[in-house]
Amino acid sequence: MNEEIELWFEDENKVDKTSSNKEEIKDKIDEFLKKFIDHKYESIFSLGKAEIKNILEKISLGINEETNLGLGTMNRLYMSAELLHLKKENWDGLRLCMIEELEAHLHPQAQMKIINALKEKEGEETIQYILTTHSPNIASKVPLKSLIICKDNNVFPMGEGKTKLEPNDYVYLKRFLDVTKSNLFFAKGVIIVEGWSEEILIPALAQKMDYDLTEKEVSIVNVASTAYLHFAKIFLRQNDEEKMNIPVSIVTDLDNRPEENGSFIALDKLEGKAKTKYENLEKLEKEFDKTKIELQLAKQWTLEWCLYKSTCLSKIFKESLKKVHPTIFKNNFDEFIPMLKKVSSSKLDKVKIATDLAQKIEDNESLIIDEQDEYIKYLVDAIKHACSYEN
Repeated sequence: MNEEIELWFEDENKVDKTSSNKEEIKDKIDEFLKKFIDHKYESIFSLGKAEIKNILEKISLGINEETNLGLGTMNRLYMSAELLHLKKENWDGLRLCMIEELEAHLHPQAQMKIINALKEKEGEETIQYILTTHSPNIASKVPLKSLIICKDNNVFPMGEGKTKLEPNDYVYLKRFLDVTKSNLFFAKGVIIVEGWSEEILIPALAQKMDYDLTEKEVSIVNVASTAYLHFAKIFLRQNDEEKMNIPVSIVTDLDNRPEENGSFIALDKLEGKAKTKYENLEKLEKEFDKTKIELQLAKQWTLEWCLYKSTCLSKIFKESLKKVHPTIFKNNFDEFIPMLKKVSSSKLDKVKIATDLAQKIEDNESLIIDEQDEYIKYLVDAIKHACSYEN
C-alpha cells in the first residue's frame, strides 16, 4: 500500500489534467520544502511504517451497518474499546478503569444498562472501577457500599459502618433509592416528607416565601411512611468529627386526633399508636441533637388540619375542599373534623386537594405567607432550614 501511494504521488502522467499528480501536489510541496530547509530535501507520502501499531492507529472503529453515529453511541463504542485493556493477558499490573461522567449524551435507560453491565464484573476481584457522576440514575443503581459522596473537598463513603444507619436499614434503603429519591445525594439541602400532599405543597409554599427550592438546590424526598424518616441518618457519620454539612428537614405530624369538642390530648398523655409514634419521634430527635438534621413537627394532628386552621391559608384551603368534594363541603365545614377522623376509610382525596391548593398559592399574587402562623410554622421552618446551606 505504501508503494502504491508513493507511486501515485510520483506519477508524471497528465491524464485528463493540465498537470500530473506529481506537479499538482508533490512538486509544489517540495518547492517550499527545499527553500525552507535545503535543496536536497523532498517529501514522501505513505501510511507510515509497515508495523501493526502504525496500521491499527489508522483503522477506524465503527458499528456494522450503522452510519451517522450519535455522540451517545460513539461514547459507548469508545468505552467498549478502552475496556479491552482490562482483559489484557499475562499482565500482573493494576487493572483499573476510571470513567468520568459516563452519562454524557446518554439517556437514563442507557446509563443504567452500562452500570448493570459493569456490576456483572464485580466478581472479578482484579478489576476496579472508579466512576464519577452527576446522574441520580446512576446513583440509584450503584450499591451503597460503593457510593462515595464528594463534597467540600472531602469524601464521604456511604457504606455500612460509615454512616449512623443500622445495617438492617441498608436492605430497605437499597430498594428505596429509586431515581427520584437518589437525587438527595446531589442536593445542598433536603426536606424529607412522609406523604404526597407535603411533597406537592412545599415547593409552592417556598416559592411564595421567596425561597426557590430549585435555585437553592434543595431536594424534597417523599419516604411515604413515618417508619422511614430515620433514613435521614444516612447524612450522619459514625465518626462525629466528619460533617457532611447538609441541612436536612424532616416534616411529619403526630396524628394526635382531637376530641369531639375540638380539644387535643396533651402529648404526655397520648395512648396507643399516637403515643408510640411520639416516643419514636422523640428518640429520633435526640439522635439529631447538635447535627444539621432538624425534626419539624405539626403542632396539631395532620397537615390538612393545620391548613384548615391556618390564618393565611384556611380560606383557599376550604375553596380547594369545596372544589374537590363539592357534595361533602357545601356551605359550611362542620363535617370537616368527623371527615378527617375517618379519613382512612373515606374518599377524601388529599392529593387532589393539595394539587389544587398549590395552584391557588402560586396564582394568588396578593397572598402573603404569615411565617409566624403557628399552624404552618413547622413547614416554614423546614423550608428555611433546608435552604440554609453555607459553602
